[in-house]
Amino acid sequence: MLARLKTYTLLGIEAIPVDVEVDLSPAALPKTILVGLPDAAVKESAHRVERALVNSGFVRPQDRVVINLAPGDLQKQAAGFDLPISLGVLAGSGQLQSDLFDDYAVIGELALEGHTRPVKGALSVAIEAAKQAGLRGLVVPTANASEAAVVEDIDVIAVDTLAQAVGFFSGELPLDPTPSRIQQLFAELSQYDLDFGDVRGQEMGKRALTLAAAGRHNLLML
Repeated sequence: MLARLKTYTLLGIEAIPVDVEVDLSPAALPKTILVGLPDAAVKESAHRVERALVNSGFVRPQDRVVINLAPGDLQKQAAGFDLPISLGVLAGSGQLQSDLFDDYAVIGELALEGHTRPVKGALSVAIEAAKQAGLRGLVVPTANASEAAVVEDIDVIAVDTLAQAVGFFSGELPLDPTPSRIQQLFAELSQYDLDFGDVRGQEMGKRALTLAAAGRHNLLML
């Protein structure tokens, strides 16, 4: 049985959409095959997923499991594929049925006991997800929810465990989107103790910093 979910990988600071395809077929011995140019951290997902499923009360499929991360010519990095792969395995093995896989993208690392761990680039992922037509929301670890919720154009669903994610997608556990705190964050973080006006001289350096900030350029400080 084939299951397909939406997720993202990072290329620098940019989030790139990735489809997680999970196919299960009968086999004499259980085997998991992960393809799609995964790096070392992604390859290890298979082991984390296996234990997270069992320790969360689900059944590890005794089948041949093929996990494809598409597009196949894009290098996949980081451990944020654990949660979508786990949901795909559950859906492919018939332990989870959901009509929400087309509406929500999923990112998140899993601990062996099934709890979610934060991933890098949640803000970049939320920005890219908001641009994707037909996508209603993003399911992320709770530790990433406030960061992702800065983007107001998409629903950010926070989950603490794999079981919570399963409950949300199955419709048995309604979860409200994390509210955006962007105005509060601006109010808290827009106040500085120091200002360029406090620096005497250094006009060339201050001008360089001002231009870099205005143009969103990088700086190399020596």
